[in-house]
Amino acid sequence: MGRPRTVPLSREAWVEAAFRVIAHQGVSAVAVEPLAQALGVTKGSFYWHFQSRDELIHAALEAWEQDQSTDVVSRYSGIEDPRRRLRVLLFAAFEDLENGRFFAALAVSSEDPRVQPYLRRATERRLAFGVKAFQALGLSEGEARERALLAYAAYAGYFQLLRTTPEAVDAVTDLSGYVRRLADALVPEQLH
Repeated sequence: MGRPRTVPLSREAWVEAAFRVIAHQGVSAVAVEPLAQALGVTKGSFYWHFQSRDELIHAALEAWEQDQSTDVVSRYSGIEDPRRRLRVLLFAAFEDLENGRFFAALAVSSEDPRVQPYLRRATERRLAFGVKAFQALGLSEGEARERALLAYAAYAGYFQLLRTTPEAVDAVTDLSGYVRRLADALVPEQLH
């Protein structure tokens, strides 16, 4: 292994590295020295961009929140057909394993004061987006809220199982089939 680089790595590279650690090992696993080793740089590179480990964690959480709020709305709100929009959104959510793992890791740390506001805002935005998407099918607000909650609970449960009991999820060899059945149940061809 070569000598660590002394040129500061970009702030974004550190944030991406912290994101990967959180997704696979949790918030508590974010540590400067192992990240510097994994990135092939000195700790000085870290301190070039961040004052503390907490600042890096906040930066990773902010990047995730931005991706999961503004970007999601802009990516999917342009799909005119509400039934198709919901189905595309469900498939995209389940197929994005890194974001799902990140979400599950945050859920485990939901009482952490650094994590709690980000997780709460993301959940509220996702549910509100789901409610609007189901209302676009002509459902009442109450029924739309129930379906949005069911969809979100299925998502949260799937990724929590993937984190805690991967062998249970491995039994679902056809993720597309699983999501298709979920979409069929939540977004049937005919409503009422």
